[in-house]
Amino acid sequence: MAGQPYGFVAFWKSSDTWYSISEEERQEFLKEIKEIMDEAAEKGIESSGTFSCSWSSEWKYFTFWLCPNIDLLQETIAKLEKIGDINKFNIQHHYVGRQVEGEVLV
Repeated sequence: MAGQPYGFVAFWKSSDTWYSISEEERQEFLKEIKEIMDEAAEKGIESSGTFSCSWSSEWKYFTFWLCPNIDLLQETIAKLEKIGDINKFNIQHHYVGRQVEGEVLV
Protein backbone atom coordinates (compact mmCIF):
# COMPACT_ATOMS: atom_id res chain seq x y z
CA MET A 1 0.00 0.00 0.00
CA ALA A 2 2.76 2.39 -0.91
CA GLY A 3 1.76 6.00 -1.29
CA GLN A 4 -1.10 5.85 1.18
CA PRO A 5 -0.85 8.20 4.14
CA TYR A 6 -0.66 7.02 7.73
CA GLY A 7 -2.88 8.30 10.50
CA PHE A 8 -1.33 8.79 13.93
CA VAL A 9 -3.29 9.39 17.13
CA ALA A 10 -1.57 10.20 20.43
CA PHE A 11 -3.30 10.34 23.79
CA TRP A 12 -1.28 11.76 26.69
CA LYS A 13 -1.17 13.23 30.17
CA SER A 14 1.64 14.95 32.04
CA SER A 15 3.98 12.87 34.16
CA ASP A 16 5.16 13.70 37.68
CA THR A 17 8.44 14.84 36.11
CA TRP A 18 6.61 17.60 34.22
CA TYR A 19 5.29 19.02 37.49
CA SER A 20 8.72 18.91 39.17
CA ILE A 21 10.67 20.99 36.62
CA SER A 22 11.04 24.78 36.58
CA GLU A 23 9.01 27.10 34.40
CA GLU A 24 12.19 27.85 32.42
CA GLU A 25 12.68 24.12 31.71
CA ARG A 26 9.03 23.82 30.65
CA GLN A 27 9.35 26.72 28.24
CA GLU A 28 12.54 25.29 26.74
CA PHE A 29 10.87 21.90 26.30
CA LEU A 30 7.81 23.48 24.64
CA LYS A 31 10.13 25.43 22.31
CA GLU A 32 11.81 22.15 21.30
CA ILE A 33 8.42 20.53 20.67
CA LYS A 34 7.42 23.44 18.43
CA GLU A 35 10.68 23.20 16.45
CA ILE A 36 10.20 19.46 15.87
CA MET A 37 6.57 19.90 14.85
CA ASP A 38 7.37 22.84 12.56
CA GLU A 39 9.98 20.69 10.82
CA ALA A 40 7.51 17.80 10.57
CA ALA A 41 4.92 20.13 9.00
CA GLU A 42 7.49 21.35 6.47
CA LYS A 43 8.11 17.70 5.53
CA GLY A 44 4.40 16.97 5.10
CA ILE A 45 2.87 15.96 8.45
CA GLU A 46 -0.52 17.57 8.89
CA SER A 47 -1.57 18.04 12.53
CA SER A 48 -5.20 18.57 13.49
CA GLY A 49 -4.18 20.35 16.70
CA THR A 50 -4.48 19.38 20.35
CA PHE A 51 -7.80 18.44 21.91
CA SER A 52 -8.77 18.18 25.59
CA CYS A 53 -10.39 14.84 26.38
CA SER A 54 -10.06 14.50 30.17
CA TRP A 55 -13.83 14.75 30.54
CA SER A 56 -14.29 11.63 28.39
CA SER A 57 -11.23 9.45 29.04
CA GLU A 58 -8.29 8.75 31.37
CA TRP A 59 -6.09 10.92 29.10
CA LYS A 60 -5.82 14.70 29.27
CA TYR A 61 -5.20 15.42 25.57
CA PHE A 62 -5.14 13.87 22.13
CA THR A 63 -3.92 14.85 18.70
CA PHE A 64 -4.27 13.41 15.20
CA TRP A 65 -1.66 13.64 12.45
CA LEU A 66 -1.83 12.66 8.81
CA CYS A 67 1.64 11.49 7.72
CA PRO A 68 2.72 11.00 4.10
CA ASN A 69 4.86 7.97 4.99
CA ILE A 70 5.89 5.79 7.90
CA ASP A 71 9.54 6.88 7.75
CA LEU A 72 8.65 10.51 8.47
CA LEU A 73 6.39 9.43 11.32
CA GLN A 74 9.17 7.33 12.86
CA GLU A 75 11.70 10.15 12.42
CA THR A 76 9.40 12.62 14.17
CA ILE A 77 8.59 10.24 17.02
CA ALA A 78 12.33 9.55 17.52
CA LYS A 79 13.02 13.28 17.85
CA LEU A 80 10.19 13.66 20.36
CA GLU A 81 11.48 10.71 22.38
CA LYS A 82 14.98 12.17 22.40
CA ILE A 83 13.85 15.40 24.09
CA GLY A 84 11.73 13.56 26.66
CA ASP A 85 8.27 14.17 25.24
CA ILE A 86 7.38 10.50 25.35
CA ASN A 87 7.45 8.82 28.77
CA LYS A 88 9.53 11.46 30.55
CA PHE A 89 7.43 14.61 30.61
CA ASN A 90 4.33 12.89 29.24
CA ILE A 91 2.80 9.44 29.54
CA GLN A 92 1.48 8.56 26.09
CA HIS A 93 -0.47 5.98 24.14
CA HIS A 94 -0.22 5.88 20.34
CA TYR A 95 -2.20 4.37 17.46
CA VAL A 96 -0.98 4.22 13.85
CA GLY A 97 -2.94 3.10 10.81
CA ARG A 98 -2.91 3.23 7.02
CA GLN A 99 -5.59 5.16 5.19
CA VAL A 100 -8.24 2.91 3.68
CA GLU A 101 -8.96 3.22 -0.03
CA GLY A 102 -12.55 3.12 -1.20
CA GLU A 103 -15.63 2.24 0.77
CA VAL A 104 -15.35 0.33 4.02
CA LEU A 105 -18.00 -2.25 4.74
CA VAL A 106 -18.76 -2.91 8.38
